[in-house]
Amino acid sequence: MDRFSIIAVKSSFCWMIIGISMGALMLVDHLVPGNWRGWFQPTHGHILFVGWFVQFAIGIAFWLLPRKRLPELPLGYGEHKAFFALGCLNVGLACRVIAEPYYRGGYDYAWIDVMLVASSLLQVIAVVIFVSQMWPRIYGKNKLGIPAAKS
Repeated sequence: MDRFSIIAVKSSFCWMIIGISMGALMLVDHLVPGNWRGWFQPTHGHILFVGWFVQFAIGIAFWLLPRKRLPELPLGYGEHKAFFALGCLNVGLACRVIAEPYYRGGYDYAWIDVMLVASSLLQVIAVVIFVSQMWPRIYGKNKLGIPAAKS
């Protein structure tokens, strides 16, 4: 497994632990005072979907999808771009995890809007970079130089 895939998958496991722990707390919310459960439900979903599932899928895709290794791309993709995108995805999710509960709680601070916009932009940038790196790796057998099967 590449260094990028290892870090992406391990990061996804960290988000999974956070998401499952938050879900466990939400199950016993009657023991904790306040209406925090309603504030954290969408955040909990994003932690598990973006943080765990999407990041896990990206790590596995970088590892398993076929790649054409070139001297300028020995891994078959731009490792620095991939790590930059991984950073954008995680920082964007962290911004959302911090700001969204305040937003859902009815607080009206300018920093909340700034963090939510930053979160959205960072995650979009990450996805565009990931797709641009993976797109060339999706091709048929003929691209690999394997002759087509005769009927």
